[in-house]
Amino acid sequence: MLSKLHTRGFKFRILSLMLIIVFLFVHISPVYSDLEEEEKKLAQYKAQLQEIKKNIKNVEQAQKEISILINNMTSEISSLETQIKITQGKIEELTVEIGKKEEEIKAKENIIHLREAELNDAINLSYQLSYVSPVELFYEGSAPEVVYKRLTYISYISSYTEKLMKDAQNDLRQLEQYKLELSNSKGKQEAILGEKRQQENILKEELDMKNRLLATLKEKKTYLLYKQSELEEEIKKEEALIQRIIEEQRKKGIYAGTFIWPVKGPITSPFGMRFHPILHVWRMHDGIDIGVPTGTPVKAAASGTVTAAKWLTGYGNVVIISHGQNFSTLYAHLKSFLVKEGEEVEQGQVIAYSDNTGWSTGPHLHFSIYKIDPLTGHAEAVNPLDYLP
Repeated sequence: MLSKLHTRGFKFRILSLMLIIVFLFVHISPVYSDLEEEEKKLAQYKAQLQEIKKNIKNVEQAQKEISILINNMTSEISSLETQIKITQGKIEELTVEIGKKEEEIKAKENIIHLREAELNDAINLSYQLSYVSPVELFYEGSAPEVVYKRLTYISYISSYTEKLMKDAQNDLRQLEQYKLELSNSKGKQEAILGEKRQQENILKEELDMKNRLLATLKEKKTYLLYKQSELEEEIKKEEALIQRIIEEQRKKGIYAGTFIWPVKGPITSPFGMRFHPILHVWRMHDGIDIGVPTGTPVKAAASGTVTAAKWLTGYGNVVIISHGQNFSTLYAHLKSFLVKEGEEVEQGQVIAYSDNTGWSTGPHLHFSIYKIDPLTGHAEAVNPLDYLP
């Protein structure tokens, strides 16, 4: 009978407590929905900003590469222009040389024509003198030797003239051969000049394209920098708005900030269903176990009010902190407390030291986050990894 009464009394106290919690939260509307919306918007802005910064870096890299190409092309064009000038100079020199040879050829041709005329005259004269009339013999007396000498002299003149003509013809052939060689050299230099000019035109067209692309990239970078400035301004406004919402919600007793890790260490047991290492049954693990040595300082994951600093069966020494009307955190298996119930604590403040009190197989910190439904007042354990950075 006493047992039944005790059970009924316990149930009544639980029911009363639940009614009080419901009464406290039933009139509270979900005021942090705006905050979530603004945080999403802020995250989108930051993602866009990162993408723009990435694009700016890509544009700057492209500008550097194209500028290097432009410098190289400019150097190549300058080198080609020098080569073109040298080739043009060679062509001009060859043209002058060919002109000189043409004049020499004309002079030789005139000499040959003159020698041909002299040779014809000598031949005609020799023919005319080859016949000696009796009258000439009578008047010359016994001087046929004189006639012979005259004929011999004319023959010498003819042979000498013919030799001069042949020498002139040889000189003419040599001049024409040299002129041909000069013309061939000039043709080769003209071909080289044409090739160099073609290369120059191609490079200039490519250089023009690269300059236009560089100008486009400059315009794109200017636009991206403008968008970056816009987004940074929007981010500042959004962060200020979020801060105002957080302050307003804090005034109403609602935690709207972020959590930090209470200790640093490996997660030895995650959130969720697990086979209990001591009870040897499957049950819900409402937090995470973080492996740390005994005596590790434990920090408050967020600012709030200490609602419990005591022994709790299974958990050993625990500290529970309320972070307004929507979140609370639990720190279990502690060695000692540095805070007391009702005390206000700041985020990052050391509240206790770790140990393995309660049901524990070794030194570690059990850390839980409870989210309270403002409509029902029901506190539900949530995965801390969804809230920790």
